[in-house]
Amino acid sequence: MKNSVSKRYIVLGFIFIIVMILIWKVSTSYAYMNPGYTGQNIVSGDKWGINIVEIGEIEKIGNAELLHEVSTIGTTLNFNVILFHPGDKISFDVTVENTSTLKGELYALALSGLSSSLGENITYSIMPIDSSIVHTDEVDGSIIKSGDKQVFRITVSYDENSNDNEEYHLNLGATIIYKQK
Repeated sequence: MKNSVSKRYIVLGFIFIIVMILIWKVSTSYAYMNPGYTGQNIVSGDKWGINIVEIGEIEKIGNAELLHEVSTIGTTLNFNVILFHPGDKISFDVTVENTSTLKGELYALALSGLSSSLGENITYSIMPIDSSIVHTDEVDGSIIKSGDKQVFRITVSYDENSNDNEEYHLNLGATIIYKQK
């Protein structure tokens, strides 16, 4: 009886060791399974912090109105606009600053809140003010070094050639996405 009990503990011990090795392998191989991983993410003392620091003056054309102040969290902003007639337009600049010790690379500009059905009459865009930071095949995306700032222009406009005379109440959002460089 004692012999079968000790064999059972030996088998359970081996199973436990194998499970622990598998857990260790999965956790350490995560970095190798993610494309683009360079090991730069494991840097002690460095911090990541790229945020919207300023919203420029709101430019209005026609009867367009911004209902509330533009709210920001990190590199995401939200705002509410009313466009009353064709030709109405609102635009403003957004300044992003890298307050971290790491460089960031502009990865994507994401817009939200505009349905495809409104796409015929409403144009919503975010573009870098400095055209040299637009991603091209020859140049990697824009690099924002520690202490640097980048400015983007956000524009919402009602097509002036539209025959539609509908009033649009829009809840819009945008996110400027950076990846660690």
